[in-house]
Amino acid sequence: MFDLKLLPVAAALSLACAHCLAHAETTLFGGRPQIGIEVEHEKASDGNSRGNSVTLFPDITWKEGWITRAELLLMREHEVETSAGVTERSQQYAYGFRLRKDVKFTENFGGFVRVLVGRKGNKDYSYNYSYIEPALKWELKDGIELYSGYRFIRSFGSASGPDKNQLRMGPGFDITDQHGVDVRWSRTWDAHTRARLSDSVEVEYSYKF
Repeated sequence: MFDLKLLPVAAALSLACAHCLAHAETTLFGGRPQIGIEVEHEKASDGNSRGNSVTLFPDITWKEGWITRAELLLMREHEVETSAGVTERSQQYAYGFRLRKDVKFTENFGGFVRVLVGRKGNKDYSYNYSYIEPALKWELKDGIELYSGYRFIRSFGSASGPDKNQLRMGPGFDITDQHGVDVRWSRTWDAHTRARLSDSVEVEYSYKF
């Protein structure tokens, strides 16, 4: 099982590396290392539960080749659920490996496909999950980009988890060559019943070495 204590340790190491290499573009395996930190707030459609999570994304990005980006995912979430006047709190975790391939249709319009394989759960139960996400992106002036994607999230293996579909969209901003911020809104449905499950807002900061 993924040790939740690894998340702050990984974050501290990443920030230390960022400090040491702040003024130099670095390459690793022919690509450019990058670190992303995402904060998400999710609210269930029935209003009975909400969750706040922090996710760390260390990755390497390549300008060309069959794979554009390879990254790890390390997530920790605090969830609060209220039912019949009783409030329960729980800690969730997720970790995984994600690959992405970018394509360009025109100079400013393109897209990507990314896939993830990972594990998700809490101290009592965990399961394998994966997703595939086709997406489109539009590059505007002054380092602004618009993105829209759709995720097909499925569990697999002996332990079952929820199967979901998720619409995602939002802008991204390149503050400098090394610093960027993305803001995203997403809506999630049950893949089988099509019932709306939740809405969420995410803010991600990324640093390129």
